[in-house]
Amino acid sequence: MYKNILITTAADNNSNVLQKIDVARKLADADSTIQIISVMERIPPYIAPSLPSDYRETTAQRIKDGIRKKIGDESYEIHVVEGNAAHQVVKFAKRNGVDCIIISSNRPGFPDHFMGSTALNVVRQAVCTVTVVR
Repeated sequence: MYKNILITTAADNNSNVLQKIDVARKLADADSTIQIISVMERIPPYIAPSLPSDYRETTAQRIKDGIRKKIGDESYEIHVVEGNAAHQVVKFAKRNGVDCIIISSNRPGFPDHFMGSTALNVVRQAVCTVTVVR
């Protein structure tokens, strides 16, 4: 079905990444690529000087290690980018020819009653199929 699938996971909570991997496998062909992306929030300029110079690199590595620990022996490529989550996911998908994004929608609040704001923005902006997992 899909050749290039992107699984999203939050930097601080990748609890359902295995569920999304299962969905990706069901949507994938035998020769499909499945990748995982996590987006770190941008560090405000007034805080950055007080952080260690390697903060971004060590945080990205810690996020990757956490995801690898959760997925075990699976050998998916993991990307960690910085910025607004919805914008960065859509941007990555466009640049890398992704034809399906798998994203979670958890604990919606009143303004976004049916879907979380990040998931909603990805659905609205993506030029490819978006599968929302609950």
